Amino acid sequence: MGNLRTGHIVEAAIWLGFCLFLYIYSFDFEQEIEIYKFGASAWPRTILLLIAIAAIGQLIYNWKKGDGSATSMIAQAHDDSTDGSDHNSLKWYLWTFFLLALPFIYMNLPEGIAAIMSLEQPGLHVAKLVVAAVVVVVYVFAIRGNHVGGILALPILFGAFLQDFGFYAMAPIFILGVMFLFGERRYKRMLVVGGGIFALLLMFFVSLLYVGLPTGNVGWFYDFGTSMVNILQ
Repeated sequence: MGNLRTGHIVEAAIWLGFCLFLYIYSFDFEQEIEIYKFGASAWPRTILLLIAIAAIGQLIYNWKKGDGSATSMIAQAHDDSTDGSDHNSLKWYLWTFFLLALPFIYMNLPEGIAAIMSLEQPGLHVAKLVVAAVVVVVYVFAIRGNHVGGILALPILFGAFLQDFGFYAMAPIFILGVMFLFGERRYKRMLVVGGGIFALLLMFFVSLLYVGLPTGNVGWFYDFGTSMVNILQ
């Protein structure tokens, strides 16, 4: 099997399984929208396709070159082990599973709290803000010594926050988070590069393609998202 190891195959299987899961989930919001002829699920599925292609490309690269890529999750797992964590232990896998569960906790817990406490819409928004803050704090502490879990959980957490807090507020944090998890620590460069990537995304999706990105629906995040749309369009 060339230079492939079991870890390479597991890595690719995790990413492809993640794409398959979210692709199936995309049928829950598949509907036509006026501002985009391909429907609400087109862009999420496009992103999933790009992730799947990247995962397959990484697998092929590892098959030919082995562990030559520093950005591979295998290399990140090695970094975990140098921090004192055994990434082959049951504890490490359970901790990774916990990280992956955090986005789904956020997607379900606020509604549960609102139902138990009979909260109206403003109260639900407060519950979402509080739960989101707790989830983020837990995530930040949980990724210490577990880069793989952090890398896997971050895009799912980003997707979980999108509907409530909007693309315009969450995308810059997501971009900086990805750069940090992949080893970048030069904060000025992170801000410059991250800002450039965010600006290009806005120009491409909003100004050029006129795609209706999520503006959020919780308090200040909704106001910020709609203001950004008005400025760009």
